[in-house]
Amino acid sequence: MSKNKRTKRSEEDLKQELRDQIELLQHACQSYDSGREAVGKHLALSLRVLLHHHGQSRSLLEQLGLRQIEFYDTGGPIDPANLLPMCGLLISKMSSGEGRYIPRVEAPPNPHHPIMKIPFDQWWNEPVLKDQSSRVFSRFDLVLNVANTDGGAHVDPELEAAYMDLSRNNSLGWRFSNGSIEEAFKGRPELACIRQISEEVLLTLREDALEYFISA
Repeated sequence: MSKNKRTKRSEEDLKQELRDQIELLQHACQSYDSGREAVGKHLALSLRVLLHHHGQSRSLLEQLGLRQIEFYDTGGPIDPANLLPMCGLLISKMSSGEGRYIPRVEAPPNPHHPIMKIPFDQWWNEPVLKDQSSRVFSRFDLVLNVANTDGGAHVDPELEAAYMDLSRNNSLGWRFSNGSIEEAFKGRPELACIRQISEEVLLTLREDALEYFISA
């Protein structure tokens, strides 16, 4: 039997795959929220399966006609007039001894940016994070860097310089100070963003594709 022979999936098989992927995404979100930050790498991989459509990579949502719907935006756009680092997908969490990057899902809604739905291409490709050097990242950039090179599906020996600075060197520049201590925020900002992007995807699909959720 030829190892190269391939058989087209049925539509029902693809639908079951989406049910499986949503369940995996939900469980990974719960695990991240319980304190397992590294699970953000699995979230990025699930997001790539659902969303990334280029060349031989076939987005599962595209195959089911769901990539054309509008997606919830919880972070808002980057303001080009603001020279400071920005990322609406993140918030800061302060304790007595540290500051930490956490996803916006852990806070009340942003009063300055009501949650709204926007076209997928805009949601996926427009900048959502700007660092101290004015380097910007879209949801696409964040998901693919984590999934493709930083432990989602592969561990590359080299990383893009801007992503390296964001994930390892606090290029967002947020710092904690309590008078006697001043230090960089803790936590992985790119993984907190991935968790928030996952929340946006689940919000969107729950509204537009509820039949794929095992527990509604």
